[in-house]
Amino acid sequence: MEFRKIYSLIPESFRKKSILVALSLFLRALLDFAGVVVFIPVLARVLEKDGTPATVLPVAAAALAFIIVKGIVVLLLARYRSRFVFSMYTALADKALRNFIGKGLLFIRQGNSVDLANKVNAVTMTFTSGIILSFLNLLSSVLLLAIILAALFIYEPLPTLALLAVIGPFMFFYSYFLRKRMKNLGIIENRARRDQSRSVFELLRGYPDFYVNGAVDRQLGIFRSHLDKVARVRMTAESYSAMSSGFMEITVMLSIIILMFLSMSASWGISMTFGIFALSAMKILPSVRGIVASWQSMQSASYSVDVLDGILSQTSGTGLPSDGTALQSGKAPAKFAFRSGISLRGVSFRYDGEQDFLFRNLDLTIRKGEYVGIKGRSGVGKTTLFNLLMSFYTPEEGGLYVDDVLIGPENVGAWQSLLGYVPQDVFLLNGTFVENVAFGQEPDKADRGRIERIFRKVGIWDWVSRLPQGMDTRIAEAGNSISGGQKQRIGIARALYKGASVLFFDEATSSVDTEAESEINKFVSELSDDDSSLTVIVIAHRRETLASCRRIIDLDL
Repeated sequence: MEFRKIYSLIPESFRKKSILVALSLFLRALLDFAGVVVFIPVLARVLEKDGTPATVLPVAAAALAFIIVKGIVVLLLARYRSRFVFSMYTALADKALRNFIGKGLLFIRQGNSVDLANKVNAVTMTFTSGIILSFLNLLSSVLLLAIILAALFIYEPLPTLALLAVIGPFMFFYSYFLRKRMKNLGIIENRARRDQSRSVFELLRGYPDFYVNGAVDRQLGIFRSHLDKVARVRMTAESYSAMSSGFMEITVMLSIIILMFLSMSASWGISMTFGIFALSAMKILPSVRGIVASWQSMQSASYSVDVLDGILSQTSGTGLPSDGTALQSGKAPAKFAFRSGISLRGVSFRYDGEQDFLFRNLDLTIRKGEYVGIKGRSGVGKTTLFNLLMSFYTPEEGGLYVDDVLIGPENVGAWQSLLGYVPQDVFLLNGTFVENVAFGQEPDKADRGRIERIFRKVGIWDWVSRLPQGMDTRIAEAGNSISGGQKQRIGIARALYKGASVLFFDEATSSVDTEAESEINKFVSELSDDDSSLTVIVIAHRRETLASCRRIIDLDL
């Protein structure tokens, strides 16, 4: 295991804290050792020939009081360690997600959402709990074991060496035997869990298609096969754990037999020597078991080191820092003035892996306040053009200019803060109407009066106001509880609430009926007429949608 790589993955702010964590582990080891030592006077009083309960009880009471206080301190130290580890999980998961979204829309679209979510959530948790937490537990056990063995060696060297002769080979053999096996099990389980999640996601998302095509049983079979794989991995891991317990019992018996023989020649006699080693064994054997279990967990989680290293070593594609310093919670980037127009200059673009350019030396200008339609055959690049205009895609050559200012990583947030986007399938949160319109704001900070006025404007207030909880009614996942026309109006309301200067409609009326399409087109046209500074750009196939546009750009020409 590459400990240098593990250390490099720990965020800088946590590296300094790790020194305090290490000191807390050392303090815990000392306290656990003291928990053994404190009972030696009790044992000595018990073994005295003239010992009585009156002489034993005060010492035993003092020892018990110390154990209680020690237990409280150890609990606080454990909470400090856990807070350190799981705060690191939060930081790493946040950093991984920011890295992914910082690589831009093209990366997200070409990636696999289930796999990306698994890396953000599961891999970071596996790294922090399976590697970092297990390592800290291992270090704590090693420190305690070293302190106890050192003290025993000073007290009685020969029995201590005998103990090491029994425990050492067990730990070496077990760790050597399991190292590669546990790592492979971890890789297999991670893949199986990821594929298991994907099969569930696909079945739920494509429910009608699976039923219509009679593919439900096959998908359930795929799901069960991944479940079986996870179960087999867990069974194998449990077998290794049971094997560890068996070896540990053999080790205990061998240790007891050796101590019985060696303690007969001890200067304090068999009772005292055997008693001290028996007390020590109460900590030694759990420590050995803890070391083995922690090592086993680290090997099982070791795949996460390479995966996380691959994630965090990737550079951002849109200028969004992975630490989030460019973003302030609940606040959009500062807007810049948009006075004259938008232009693509000498833009060439092709998708990764494609030899042919979708656009080559494209020049396009849209003036502020225009109502522009974009038409063209399927696959000609209409949506790609939108993503270039919104700066979600970066061209291979040329660039996007707003008022003659080149849009780049340093100002892309300011540009996108001016935009409103209404796609064919409007994205809706599994939340209330307020949350879906006041996107990115806390619901209690939203301007509800403004939302009502916008709902009236887009023609859905009568419907929303009749709902049991009005605009606080929750919309089902993906907007499955409402019609296509209603979803489009919510999308428009979101853009209006934002106060966007440029509205992009990407086939926004293709999934609604003719009457709803006519109403939406009329409303958008009225928006353009009422506000001469509002720029509207529309992609559509139907002539009716493009009829209201003041200018049409035909990509087929």
